[in-house]
Order: sequence, then C-alpha cells, then structure tokens
Amino acid sequence: MRQRISQATAVALTAGLIACGDKGDDTATGAAPTADDTTYYEHVVPVLAENCTRCHYDGGLGPADFTDPDTVMDWSNSMHSAIESGRMAPPAADPTCQDYVGSDVLTVSDEEKATFEAWIEGGMTLGEPADTPEFAVVSGELSDPNLEVLMAEAYTPTYIDDENPDNEYRCFILDPELDQDVYITAMAPIVDQDPIVHHAVLFTVPEDSVSEDWRDPSGVDCIDGGGGNDADAMIAGWAPGMLPIEFPENTGMKLGADSVLVLQMHYFTSGSSTEGVSDRSGYAFRVQDTVETEVIMAPLGSTNFKIPADEAAHTHEDSFTNTYLDIDIHGVFPHMHRLGTEYAMSIEEEDGTETCVVRGDYDFDNQMTYQFAEPLLLPMGAKLTWSCTWNNSSSNPALEGAEPETVRYGERTDEEMCFFFSLISY
Repeated sequence: MRQRISQATAVALTAGLIACGDKGDDTATGAAPTADDTTYYEHVVPVLAENCTRCHYDGGLGPADFTDPDTVMDWSNSMHSAIESGRMAPPAADPTCQDYVGSDVLTVSDEEKATFEAWIEGGMTLGEPADTPEFAVVSGELSDPNLEVLMAEAYTPTYIDDENPDNEYRCFILDPELDQDVYITAMAPIVDQDPIVHHAVLFTVPEDSVSEDWRDPSGVDCIDGGGGNDADAMIAGWAPGMLPIEFPENTGMKLGADSVLVLQMHYFTSGSSTEGVSDRSGYAFRVQDTVETEVIMAPLGSTNFKIPADEAAHTHEDSFTNTYLDIDIHGVFPHMHRLGTEYAMSIEEEDGTETCVVRGDYDFDNQMTYQFAEPLLLPMGAKLTWSCTWNNSSSNPALEGAEPETVRYGERTDEEMCFFFSLISY
C-alpha cells in the first residue's frame, strides 16, 4: 500500500526515521508504559506507524486516517476492539514457521497492544510532537528506483461485466524501452488510485508477440488470463498491504531488452465515491546490468480441487517432488480468493527432515510476498507439500448472504485458487 503522508504531518509526527523493519528505542520491545505516562506522540505514534498506517491513511484502502491524532482518538475504541479480537493488524504469515523480512512490523506484539490500551485508559493524552521517538515507517513504495514505467494513459474502469459486478480486470502494455537486458533487484507497484485497485500482477511478454488490440493505451479486458500474448513469465503479484520486493545483493530477475511488460489491474468499486475514478498505475524498479544469482517466479499450486458447498473448513493438499536440481526458495506469495482461510507449505527431505516454509491465516484483502532473510534449500529428491483451506459456508462474510455453491478453480473472485507464487533460483 502506498503511504502518502504530507510534509507537515511527517514533521509533526517524526523526530527521525529509521529503516523499515528496525525498531526504534524499545517502545515495542520493552515494558509498556503505565496509563499515566502514556502519550500519543511518544508512545502511540510508533505503534500506529509500524502496524496501521500502511493502509489507514488519507486516501488509503483502510477506513480513516490514523496519521491524524484527532481521528485516532475518535476511533480508539473501535481500534482497540479490532486489535484485541485479532482482526487487526490483518493476518500475516506465522514467523515461528519461517521468519521473513518485515515480520516484526506485520504483527502486533503484546507490548504494543498494552501500550495502546494504556493510552486509552490514561485519557488519551497527546503530549508533545517533539517527544516522538525514531520509528519505522512501513510503506509499500520502493525507495530510490532507477526505472519507473506507467500506463500510457489514465483509464476509467466501466464495471460493465454482468458476471463480475463492481469488478474489472484490465491489462495494459508497459514498455520499459530498454536497449539491453537488465536485472530487477527490487520492485513495487506505483498505485495511482488506491481506493479502486484491488491487485496488480506483472508479466513479461516478447515484444514481437504483442497483438495490436493489446497495444491500445486503454488496455484490454483480461479476466481469463493476465499473461496473454505468449507471456514469458509472471514476475510480480501485488495486493494491498504488500511490501516492496527487495532481493539480496547481486540477486535479481532478468528483464530482457526484447520484452515488454503486461500489467493486469483488478479494479473494484465500492460505491459512488469510486465511480468515474481514473487510474494511471505502473511499476517502480531498481535494476542493474548483471547479477550473480538469477531468480524466477514459479507458480506452484493446484487447480484440480473442488470445494463443496456448506463446508466451513475444506482443505486441499498437494505436492511436488524435485527431481531436477537443488533449488533455493527466496520468498513465497500465497494466493487464494474470497473463501480462503488458511495456507501452509513445507519441505520434506528424503531422510524425513521437515522444514516449514510458510503458514498462516489468509486474508484476501491483505496478501503478502514473504521474503526470507536467507533462501531455503529444496534439495533434489525432496518433496514440497502445500495445503489450502477454504470456508464455503454461510458463516463466511465474503458470501454476503448468498447461498453457498460448489466452487472450483478459476480466475474470477467467485472462483478459487490455491497458489504459492515462489521466488526461486537454481
């Protein structure tokens, strides 16, 4: 999620910034302050910045602007209830399965919960802006890109597909205009209109294979496959809340000079405030001429499942045995649709050793690519196993009162997926 904080707000809220993922002082790691001592600027701002404001800001997908102290005071009881119930922060992968970059800022610690509760109990004292400590600003924007590619022109979604009311899948050709091959070492979307963008998926395509209709600056409808035009590979998938992908030093994904990019945008409207809104999104990259390790994205997953109606916890399990080469797994993007509730992936070696790769509760509105600090080895002969669990019963709020029906694999949000888009190298 792109975080837009005005200069005035930034000055008022920060006495200094540190890199995302590094905790400042010991606000979230030491003992929580007492109710009498807790102030908004000194104690609450770091908690919000690390856990909330990547979505809850002016113009963000999350309701309300939690960079504004008056708004936080007005919403404090609702915020406390959401945190205590576990609804917020949204579910993220369990770091005890496999730790990943940003795990410390994607989950709310017990100390952070206690700090917020103490502030409410103490009367929500503001304190002084100058007392704000250093803290991590969690943003979906890529810092210091050296290549940015946008849609050729703004597009206004029409939402006229009767089979997908209030949703539109649109693909656009993005031309990076390269004169030589480069390697992507970091990337993140440039999301123009957060309130209408549900996800963005990026593919590479040979430039000479792009048909004339796909070259239209207004894009082409592409609900049944974002790659199209003999797509080489999917290289990125983004959904609200996701952090930038940044590979280790001298590691990257190849972007050929003879290729262009296909950007699949999933737009949705949530009412009159988003009707008629035009979007011109794109992608930001850091690129370099050479790398030592080349990474590709492998779409591991299942399409041969059937989710019966009225089942509140239907699980599908599948596996892949690596009979090729030793593989390093650099990160995983678990992906399901509205019915998804849980996911898991593990490595089972021939000697019986089992390594948890990724595991967690699933939230369609808060999907993440989990990047491991060190790559995980999938040795030749080992088995990669995975499972997806869905709630296809009336207890699932995503069904919105509709009668549950049998669901199978498909691109539409009323169909389902079970994928683990994995960043791998050989």
